[in-house]
Order: sequence, then structure tokens, then C-alpha cells
Amino acid sequence: MEQLDLNQVRMFVRLVELGSFTKAAAALKQPKSRVSRWLQNLEQDLGVQLIYRTTRQFQLTESGRSFYERAKNLVEGLDSLTHEMRESTAEVSGLIRVTASDDMGIKLLPTVIDDFLKIYPSVRFDIILTQAYLDLVKESVDVAIRVGTLADSTLRGKKIGVAKSILVATPGFLERHRNWEDLNEFIKLPFIGLSHLNIVNILKPLGTKAKKDVQEILLANNPALLVEFALKGRGIALVPEFLCRDHVLAGRLVHVHKTFKTADIPVSLLTPHQKEMPLRIKKFIEFATLKLKDAF
Repeated sequence: MEQLDLNQVRMFVRLVELGSFTKAAAALKQPKSRVSRWLQNLEQDLGVQLIYRTTRQFQLTESGRSFYERAKNLVEGLDSLTHEMRESTAEVSGLIRVTASDDMGIKLLPTVIDDFLKIYPSVRFDIILTQAYLDLVKESVDVAIRVGTLADSTLRGKKIGVAKSILVATPGFLERHRNWEDLNEFIKLPFIGLSHLNIVNILKPLGTKAKKDVQEILLANNPALLVEFALKGRGIALVPEFLCRDHVLAGRLVHVHKTFKTADIPVSLLTPHQKEMPLRIKKFIEFATLKLKDAF
């Protein structure tokens, strides 16, 4: 037992998993005859028969099944340890292609990427900011930051938080419209919102008269633009909280009717499915997850 060959044990585990000498030989990049010989040697070393062999298939013996269950965990543990040791000494370098929406990318990515590069200066980035959902495989994108429910099962997702929108306005605007705390008067004020959202339906929880009374004076497809118009005192803006949090804390905008909430929308980091994730991508996802959780 002390002389067991680890290659033979690993071979046996792969053989059982794949169910074929031919497939095991291909996976191990060894001749089929060597796989067969390794199995014979392993059985001799153990002093038991592990597999009943026929010309076309094989079946595990009771001893073989017991040995496989124990050996599988040992091989997986050793492979994991080997991978960790190699990662600890490997250089994190290479190109990372990241995509995100314009507003999120401009607001959050500069700090995340700058801090990451301070730790891993050999990494390079290619950033693609777009409101469209790119095909990550087709566009060779490594990581996507996306808001919304994940529908593409071909992608690997890691939820980092939720996005929600709040109602904000400048102190000057609220001073000009002193009845804003009265909900029936509030819904008559000028509103700023996203083009694809029905702001009338969203505001209904605020008051029963939120119908045609709502004045949508400005719509845009970019939330960051809405924040800028809100800062100019043009109206009540419905904008993502992470985009206006700094302005609220600084007093440039006021969060009004705080009991009003939109539905939480998940925010995720996505990557294409791949057997082994490159070290640079793995490190960036771990780092970005910690950084972005504060924003969401």
C-alpha cells in the first residue's frame, strides 16, 4: 500500500468517471494499453480486483466501488491543493475585457480598476460601455456587470447586490414648490425619468391621482443624464440610488418621500462558462465583488 502509484489511482478515478478505457486514455493523453496496464498494476498492489472486464464494457466490483468513493475525494483534494499552490506563485497578468452600462461604468469602474491595478500592475483592461447586452462569447468579453434578472443559462452569474431607484430633487426646486410633501400636489410636479419606464404606473403607490396629472418633462435612456438634469433643478427625478448617493450626502439633492421604493433589481457579475477560469479573471471577479457590494 505504501508503494501505490498516484498516477494509477488518478487513472482509475478517471476511468470510472468516463466509463471507457478509450475515453480515459484520451483524457489522460496516454495509450489505451498503458491505461490497461496501470489498472492491472493497481489491482496487484491492492491485492483485490477492482473491475470486471469484458470485450465491450466493464463493471465495478464491490471493492472497486468502495475504493473509487474514497480515492475520488483524495484525488480531487490533491488537484485542488495543487491548483492553489500554483496560483499562489503565478503572476496575474494579461488582458481582461469588461462590459457594463454607460452610467454604471463611468461611476464605478474607474475606482475598481484603478485599485485592482495597484495590486496587479501587469493586467491590462479593455472596457466596453454600452446600454446593450453584448454576447459575451461572440464579443470575447470576460466579465459583464449587468442589472436585471439573468435569462442566459450559458453564462455564469455571481449576484453582488440589488439596484433600486429613489426620488430626488434640488433644495431650490423644493423651495419653489413648497407643497411637495402633499402627495396630491407632489404628483402634479414636473418629473424626469427613464424612457423605457412608465413613470405613471411607478408613481401610483404615492397617490390615487397619479394618472394623467404626471408631467414627464424630460425622458432619457441614460440614468446619469437624468441626475445631471435633476441637479439643474428641472424636476423630480427617479434615478438609481447608487448614481445620486454622493449628491444626496453632499446636500446637492434631497431624497424625497423616502417611504416610496421601487422593486429591487439584482446586479450581477457574469462570465462565459469555461472549464478553467484564467487566474486574472478569477482575481478580478473576487476583487470587484467586494468593491461593488458597497455600491449596491
